[in-house]
Amino acid sequence: MVCVNPLLKEIFADGHSPVREIGRRRRISFPTDKASTGLIKAHSPLMADGLLHLDTDPKVVRLAPYPVGISCLSRLDGSATGNSDYIPDIAILLRDHSVVFSDFVPLTEQVDSCFSARVAERVRYFRNRLDCAYSVLDERSVRIEPRLSNLRVMWSHAARGTEPTSLARAREVVRRARLPATIQAISETAEFVHQSIRWSSQEKPVLLKETNLIFTAVMQLAISGEVRLDLGKPFSLRSVVYGC
Repeated sequence: MVCVNPLLKEIFADGHSPVREIGRRRRISFPTDKASTGLIKAHSPLMADGLLHLDTDPKVVRLAPYPVGISCLSRLDGSATGNSDYIPDIAILLRDHSVVFSDFVPLTEQVDSCFSARVAERVRYFRNRLDCAYSVLDERSVRIEPRLSNLRVMWSHAARGTEPTSLARAREVVRRARLPATIQAISETAEFVHQSIRWSSQEKPVLLKETNLIFTAVMQLAISGEVRLDLGKPFSLRSVVYGC
């Protein structure tokens, strides 16, 4: 992580705490290794869906929820201005070391006549004060299908500390495969595809035919940016895996 600005260094440092607390009735807990706290408390379903995009995007290396409180001029009408305390929803550190501050705002909340002026002022503030970008994310970018459903599938297969050792072998199979190729074609070349489990009452392990280790490995490598998938088509064993 390389952040020159002291404030940005603080925002993305280990141990940095959000400056806004989300009440229990509203919050949706979203676990992610990209946040120093290991958990982001989303204030809405839209934000939770947006975090799926960020957590599965290999270009995103760090997330800081509700990172800082600022005061900036926000245009209240055609001529008057006033100070407004404001906390962005998320700060995003990208692989190229650039930073984007973003808010998740439903379209129904963007009809306010002052909304465009507030956005313009925040764009200017983050650009001039921190040399960062600012964006507003809503249903038009977050909930595109089948992209969002595909990201849910990817996220559900993300690497976990409790995953079986056979998944590491499955990832190596995908890395050695001649791409592009379908997940099915890669699976057919693997010596093993399904996960097995040994129950305490049985001597031999039971093969779980509903599992596919190669499929899971592909999802994990797509999250890390080692392979690419077409998010515009629903994922299946016929999905084509591309090299990066």
